[in-house]
Amino acid sequence: MRITPGMTATNALFNLQKGRTRLNLLQEQISSGLVINRPSDDPISTRQLLDMNSKIESGEQHLSNISKSNLWLSMTDTALEGMAEVVKQAKVLAGTITSGSSDQTVRENAISQLTELKKQLVDLGNTQLGDQYIFAGFDNNSPPFSTTSNDFSGTSDDISVEISQNSTVTININGDDLLKGTGSYGSVDILANLDDLIAAIGANNPADIQAAAADLDSFADQVTNARSDVAARMTRLESAETMITQNQNTLSSIVSDMQNVDYMEAAVELTAQQTAFEAALSATAKISQLSLLDYLR
Repeated sequence: MRITPGMTATNALFNLQKGRTRLNLLQEQISSGLVINRPSDDPISTRQLLDMNSKIESGEQHLSNISKSNLWLSMTDTALEGMAEVVKQAKVLAGTITSGSSDQTVRENAISQLTELKKQLVDLGNTQLGDQYIFAGFDNNSPPFSTTSNDFSGTSDDISVEISQNSTVTININGDDLLKGTGSYGSVDILANLDDLIAAIGANNPADIQAAAADLDSFADQVTNARSDVAARMTRLESAETMITQNQNTLSSIVSDMQNVDYMEAAVELTAQQTAFEAALSATAKISQLSLLDYLR
């Protein structure tokens, strides 16, 4: 096949455009710091990067959920610790008067202290995190307990938070389970129990005082069971956080290796490409000067 000057010129122009394109790509990568600046640069790698970035974003959301859940559960445990202390004080007080007392002042003093302890339990049952009552279930915009009534005004719903794909953890302790004894922690209605204890002391009835005091021990176990449940959930959150953090680090490292420019390597390649492009320009310029007249003597 005969090679014409037109074919030579076309081929030279193609090679120049190819070199210019590669030069432009290198300059863009160095400027942006990214190997892939648009999907067309590398469709397969782009798909992989999009998938990994989606997983990283999902992981960040789960880590945020875990952080908020830990805060909620920590606040719950603090409230439960306070309840345990209140019951401990009530048990000590009840222990001093289990056989009754003929001294009216002693009985009135015990009643006064138990009344205040009950108010403390109500306050702890109305513990808030921000503007949310942590023991109120979904209806957490208003206090679930009242000093004038032993009724629970919240809901018995579990508040669940996603901590990994298709995995959730319940972050709340239901107030009625805890203080009213309607769930798996125990069966003591501590608010009614304190009312019974106060009434028994007021009537100076040793048998009723002893029965109500015994329920205080049961409620102490109720609080302990709730704290154990909270501790188990926090341990699960810690494990999930560790796993997600490790996955995040691995994915971020892979994305960085695939996406970020190696400036040293890119600079060397850019210099080589510039040199090759300038050489190609020079050679093409010399070729384009040839014509039929150059062969006429």
